[in-house]
Order: sequence, then structure tokens, then C-alpha cells
Amino acid sequence: MDWHIALAGLLVGTAVGLSGVGGSSLMMPVLVLLLGVQPLVAVGTDLAYSVPTKLVGMFVHARQHTVRWKLVLLLCVGGVPGALAGVFALGVIKRMISIDQLNEYLRHGIGILLFVVAALILVQLVWNNVQQRQAKKKNDWVPLRPKAPHIALVGFTVGFLVSISSIGAGSITMMLLLVLPRMRLQELVGSNVAFAAIIVPIAAAGHFALGSINFPMTLNLLLGSIPGVLIGSRLCGILPDTVIRPATAGVMALAGARLF
Repeated sequence: MDWHIALAGLLVGTAVGLSGVGGSSLMMPVLVLLLGVQPLVAVGTDLAYSVPTKLVGMFVHARQHTVRWKLVLLLCVGGVPGALAGVFALGVIKRMISIDQLNEYLRHGIGILLFVVAALILVQLVWNNVQQRQAKKKNDWVPLRPKAPHIALVGFTVGFLVSISSIGAGSITMMLLLVLPRMRLQELVGSNVAFAAIIVPIAAAGHFALGSINFPMTLNLLLGSIPGVLIGSRLCGILPDTVIRPATAGVMALAGARLF
């Protein structure tokens, strides 16, 4: 067991349990900046590390009936091809340029994406407050067919970004689904988790084929992150969301700047 890597998993797991922000958005800068992992391997390892968490999350949400499976299906119509396209694009680029150049491009691209996700976290905080104030006006059923092309496009975009950077399955999907303002927040969250549980293993399998997953590192991260999520979930009941999420967004913005 490498305690440095397990400690990184513990810190990220605690932050995820505390803030609810996707682990990939926090894990990537930790792997690249603190542990010195090459960006391509960091993406693949992060995806492999995320698979058990996403599957457990989908199981929990399915049991409490907070998954809108038709929404998940529409997201997957675009998301599965998007994830495959992202892996294919990485494979093509890997053959065209050196691995050092590819890592440099990924480093900068992930830095930009971290800025975007940090902004989305703040927007989502405001949106969640609006959703809570209007909860009594929400409908339990929202027709999805008129928005099907848009939802599929959201799925493709997120699937592609997840394969390229491992970031996007959480915050970006939630914000792009603002097209469904009348759907209950619980259903949006549950459907988002179920969608991620489907496309993340696909992206991880693609990175396995590319040879960009470090399995011993993945295991060490899981050993630290599982107790971290439990600790963070406990702390979540103490600290207010209005403090936690802005602080998380600030850390991610700083990490994005450091990646340049």
C-alpha cells in the first residue's frame, strides 16, 4: 500500500462526501499536480477509480426511485457514442503526436475544464436554492420527447469530455439539463448518477485498451476514498452548503490555473 496515494484518495473522498462535487474534478489535479502522474495515465486511472463509486451510486438511487430511466436512456443515446468517440480520438491523436505532446495538451485542456466546472458549481448552488424555493410548484412528470434531441446532444458532449478528461459526468451534465426546469431535483441527480455509471465504465474500458490505467494506483485510491466519503458525509451535516461549494470551486479554479 502506498500511503501517499491512499491519502490523496482520503482527501478527495472526504471532499466528495462533504460537497457532493464529482470526484474526478478534484482527483485530476491531485494526481497531476501533487503526485506527478502523467495526464493521460491520470485520466485512465481516475476513470477506473470512479467505476465502483458510480455503480454503487446508481444502485442506491434506483432503490429509492430517484432515477428517471427514460432520461437516462436518452442521455445514453448520445453518451455511449460520445464516450467511444472520445477514446477513438485519443487513440488517433496518440498515434499522430508524441506522448509528451499529448500529455501537454491534456494538461491544458483539463485546466480549462476545471475553470468551467468551478463556475458551474457556483451556478448550481444558486439553481439548487431556486429549486428548493419552488419545490411545491414542480411536477413529478415532465414530457421528455420534445427535448429528446437536446438531451442526446448533452449526452454526447459529456460522454466525449469524460473519455478525454474524466471530468464532466457530474457537474456539467446537471447544468446542461437545465432544459428540464420542471423536473424534480432528486430525479435529475439520480438520473445523472445512473448515466455516469453507464458511460464511465465504457470510457474506462477504452483507456484500458490504450494502456493508460495504473491499477495498483487505482486500488490505493479506493482504499483511501471509501473512508473519506464516510468522513465527508458526516461533516456535511455540520457545515453549510453555502460555505462548502464556493470553497470547492475556488480550489478547483486554483488547480486549473496551476495546470497551465
